[in-house]
Amino acid sequence: MSRPALLAAGAVLALSGCSSGSNSPADLALACPKVNIVRDLQEVTVFRPGGKDLTDMESRAALVDFTGNCEYTSNGVTVNVNAFLVAERGPALKGDGAKYQYFVALAQPDGTLVSKAFFDTDVTFQPGQQRAGSREELTPKIPLPKDGNAKDWKVYLGFQLTPEQLAFNRAQVRK
Repeated sequence: MSRPALLAAGAVLALSGCSSGSNSPADLALACPKVNIVRDLQEVTVFRPGGKDLTDMESRAALVDFTGNCEYTSNGVTVNVNAFLVAERGPALKGDGAKYQYFVALAQPDGTLVSKAFFDTDVTFQPGQQRAGSREELTPKIPLPKDGNAKDWKVYLGFQLTPEQLAFNRAQVRK
């Protein structure tokens, strides 16, 4: 998938959100937290050791979309998120699989991060296929008092990148 196509798919994210499933006044008052894919961390490009150009690329992946809802309980809110990952085989990939690490972070209404969990995922490319994908099912929990509301909390998703991968992403945006 080309970088512009990956970014275009990511642009849809600004319009996506999490819903509580009902439009009653009580349910609207207890809204879901905002789920965001972090722009600089929505893609990862993996190069073979020592490689720096696209001929050295083993694979590239992007978090392209998500769906979800939330469930309030007496202990807080469970946010049910399905994150969709699309990966592309690169010319330097040996074998049929690629591994990626992504995170889910929770932030309080004031922006303070309260937790960050890491997850590993594998993508297998079928013979003759350049692209593959996965759906990641996540259920972060926000502890709230009995009458608490998660509407101003945030859930962040992104790839856990090395400093070099982050610099590569930022350089691609500047191009």
